[in-house]
Amino acid sequence: MLLRIGLEVADRIAAALPAGVAYALADLGGDVWHRMSPSRRAVVRANLARVCGATGRPTHGRAFDRLVRDAFRNHARYYLELSRAPRYDPARIDQIVAVPQWRSYEPALRGRAAILVSSHLGNFEPFGIFLGANGLRPLAPVEEIEPRALYEYIAARRGGGVIDLVPLANARSALSRRMREGGLAGIIGDRVVGEGGGQPVAMFGHETEIPVGPAMLAVTHGASVLVGRCLRLGPDRFEAEGDVLEIPASGDRRADAIELTRAIAARFEHDIGEAPEQWWGAFQPFWPDLRGNEA
Repeated sequence: MLLRIGLEVADRIAAALPAGVAYALADLGGDVWHRMSPSRRAVVRANLARVCGATGRPTHGRAFDRLVRDAFRNHARYYLELSRAPRYDPARIDQIVAVPQWRSYEPALRGRAAILVSSHLGNFEPFGIFLGANGLRPLAPVEEIEPRALYEYIAARRGGGVIDLVPLANARSALSRRMREGGLAGIIGDRVVGEGGGQPVAMFGHETEIPVGPAMLAVTHGASVLVGRCLRLGPDRFEAEGDVLEIPASGDRRADAIELTRAIAARFEHDIGEAPEQWWGAFQPFWPDLRGNEA
């Protein structure tokens, strides 16, 4: 009960404050979290060191330390935006979320089964509101985290009421039904949850796994796939961009799904490499050999 009340109070305060003040407080919270959580900081440093090593950035020293601190700030900003995004005015959403290639994406998303796939990068919530303002309503699986009050708080704000949410445990049948209906799904696909369902891929020079489910869903139903990200440009300002991938069609569904999963991983690698400080997937061990460091 106390957690629920605290979340509601924080939600109202975050939504009521001017953007500059709200984001400054989020950054302060991120700084405190960074300083007070050495075990979590170690996980983030280990993940980002691999990204930086593969992309020619420093892996130690002041520049790297700033990058790690900025990762905590950006993750705090994500939680702030959960409160602010549902209140974004759909009539002016294109002033908040820029989608420069939107007209080229529409044929892949309208009137047919389609899947949006992103990594845990930036903030996809404002893009969901952009989709709703443009007459599209995706179905999105959501992990049921604990405590329950926190899950309900996040779920109630996710997508600003224009996304259909389904618990991850029930997602397979719901996603298949949405594809058969020629609808749209949105999936965060850079982390395997639970046992099985992972496909080995190489990212930033190291082997890991990402879910094969989005690719199998696309191959099975002939859905189009748009893989990309919605990056944070500043307070209440975002830009979304991605690639419509070619769906392999050899006739071997499993082989086609593996090939498509590798193409999705390559796009994730590109996106994360552009803005590693916004990759909140770094807050969990991403590569199997780092999982002994999990906080």
